[in-house]
Amino acid sequence: HEARGSGGGGGGSGGRGGRGNNSRGGGGQTSQRTKQPPPKSMVILDAFCGCGGNAIAFAKLPPSSISLIVCIEIDRTKLRKAAHNASIYGIPPDRILFVEANSVAVMQRCYRDGKLIMDPPPRNHLSRYPPREVYRDFTIGGIDLLPEYAPRIDAVFMDPPWGGIDYGATGKDGYDLSRDMTIRGCERGCVGFPPTPEVDGVCLLKIAAAATGTRFVAYDLPRNANKRSLAHAA
Repeated sequence: HEARGSGGGGGGSGGRGGRGNNSRGGGGQTSQRTKQPPPKSMVILDAFCGCGGNAIAFAKLPPSSISLIVCIEIDRTKLRKAAHNASIYGIPPDRILFVEANSVAVMQRCYRDGKLIMDPPPRNHLSRYPPREVYRDFTIGGIDLLPEYAPRIDAVFMDPPWGGIDYGATGKDGYDLSRDMTIRGCERGCVGFPPTPEVDGVCLLKIAAAATGTRFVAYDLPRNANKRSLAHAA
């Protein structure tokens, strides 16, 4: 049976990656232009993995479109459930990497313009990272996995917590990203990084965009999200 749990990322939405088109000449003649190589496949950061529904949907796409999904989740129990679910759906273990960490800290401290900016962890600090394990053939660990498996990211997908079941009480178009969404930072900091304060929904989007080189961020929000607050965030 599929494992389920509460938290962001529980839904199963998909994504799309780019595809290359061959250059062809008209009238049955071969074009003299050099054939352009297809664009490289994307590495997606799933900032609020939850139990893996969105990551699994991305991983079902061809590897030529999306080669790796880096799943961030602060709760290792949910990461194990996500790995369990991915194994049920037959996802190859090399398509998803599960990282136990604070999503705000990872986007703000580990990536900038799509490139990893953290140094590989010193050996004497390894004991301070969450332990590595292989669960249902999937690798789970801390941010020390990033230099080895994900030196770059091309896009960010975010399905953050909306503030509990009362988010709808704000009424139609009443959910304000700066007022109603609060995402916890990393109070104790990560290894080698200072503590990261909590952020609102506007700041979260800006942090995610700065982490990617493409500025490509998919943001899952409630239906009653205020369009002006979203425009302000963008």
